[in-house]
Amino acid sequence: MLGAYWFTPSASATCDRPSDEKALLWGDLHVHTSYSLDASVFGTLATPADAYRFAKGDPLTRTDGSTVQLDRPLDFVAVTEHAEWLDFTSICDSPSAEGVADCDNLLTKRSPQNGSALFGEYVVTTITGAEPQPLSLCVDDPELCEANALSRWQSVQEQTEAAYDPCTFSTLHGYEWSHTPNFRHAHRNVIFRSDSVTKEAIDYIRFPTVEALWDELDATCRRDDQCEALTIPHNTNMGNGISFELTQASPKSLQQRAQYERLIEITQEKGTSECLPSRAENLSEDCEFELFLTRQSRPTDPDAFTEQEWQQMRSTYARSLVGKGLAFAPDEAPLRMGFIGSTDTHAATPGYVDEASWSGSALAGTGFDASIRSNAWSAGGLVGVWAEENTREAIFDALAKREVYATSGPRIGLRFGLNEDDAELCTADGWMPRATMGEVTQITSKPMFTVQVQADITPITSIEIIKLTYRDNRAHEEVILLWHKPEGAALACIQWTDEQFDSASATLWYPRVKERTTPRWSAVQCAAAGRCDEFPQMDATLQERAWGSPIWHIPAAD
Repeated sequence: MLGAYWFTPSASATCDRPSDEKALLWGDLHVHTSYSLDASVFGTLATPADAYRFAKGDPLTRTDGSTVQLDRPLDFVAVTEHAEWLDFTSICDSPSAEGVADCDNLLTKRSPQNGSALFGEYVVTTITGAEPQPLSLCVDDPELCEANALSRWQSVQEQTEAAYDPCTFSTLHGYEWSHTPNFRHAHRNVIFRSDSVTKEAIDYIRFPTVEALWDELDATCRRDDQCEALTIPHNTNMGNGISFELTQASPKSLQQRAQYERLIEITQEKGTSECLPSRAENLSEDCEFELFLTRQSRPTDPDAFTEQEWQQMRSTYARSLVGKGLAFAPDEAPLRMGFIGSTDTHAATPGYVDEASWSGSALAGTGFDASIRSNAWSAGGLVGVWAEENTREAIFDALAKREVYATSGPRIGLRFGLNEDDAELCTADGWMPRATMGEVTQITSKPMFTVQVQADITPITSIEIIKLTYRDNRAHEEVILLWHKPEGAALACIQWTDEQFDSASATLWYPRVKERTTPRWSAVQCAAAGRCDEFPQMDATLQERAWGSPIWHIPAAD
């Protein structure tokens, strides 16, 4: 029955849907414009309003003069400017810039050619040391910086509200908290449910630990005031073990993590953070997709890491993190995270993930030389959300329930469910599983799961289940191939029973779908330049993919 898994197109996701029918919506929750200093230094001039227009389908002219446009508009977007430099970019874009040496330096030099030097001068000096440091102009005139940070955050909110078109296109309020001590990334995007938000954008300079971020959210974003927020970690591939400490965490901190960190961004332009193997020499198709291994933010080969460094780095990848979460018995526990993708664009181009036209990160400049520098970078990902309607509240609620999934760019349709009493969901008239992705449940007998997949433009070739079982004080990982068709298919619906299930052990399962192999963006770029022989490392292919959020089995407490 084709209709059982032919997913509802997002174009029909209006607000008059039947209450029991959800729509698949596509979005990007990690977007930067000229209001973020690390975008501005490379010459990005577009505003949040420009980014929202681009997401709706309007063309946008980039710093290099090229014009880009989405083939398919997005359904929702959050512009997430770095909170740390809202004051600086605001001052330099205003009459207050006159006579300010740092603004003169920024405004006269910002460009793809000078971006790296300015990045080192302002971004690196403020957030990548052992402790964060305010910009010198904010030390000299803190009142000016405070006022401009507030006015810029207000301006972002106003542009976000102006672009909101409920039932057609949703904009979510948010910003980025940019924790980067010693170049180790533990950034969070703060996403709000409604237009009730924190008065200030909470920044890493004043609130230098994740606990300080959560404490400030507790104090300034209260449900009684209709304010709710999520904090979404990203680039945990660059975290090297920080900001996910559990053994020394207080009960309050564990509760805050469970409340705020219900999602993790596992793919974006700075690589994929799904998994690393237990040893660097064991890289395989399981964990080698779009890896971006770094030391001090510079791409580094796997064999450059010591065993201790490798294990520390591995510990902050998504699979390792959710595996650690299996050690916690209560339903609301830390590290029960669903998976999303986004772009982390610094060119105000949300959803621009097309391998055929992506030309490298805005953080590396423009032109083919920049493509060479960007070779380790990815085109970015998207988040698919199963929501009751296209409103910011419904989307946030789906995010909070983890009924979401990540893709590396394609709009692959994906459902993952635990069957009710061995029901045949592949032939059912509707989608009514006992539990769907993101849910925590208790299972007493061998579970049957259903994975429904609809290809985007490129056919799908394989469907896998990643299973983690907690025993002997660690999570044991399995990769189970459910379906494989080398020539590819447009649709697939697979039912699978876990015959090895142990109801006494905490367990999670998540699906991973792979497309047929296609040229990577770098191969497209080197072919267009006629230089693939000169740069063979760029002449690569990839299998785009989707990762569904897990379903958890947590045994009842003794």
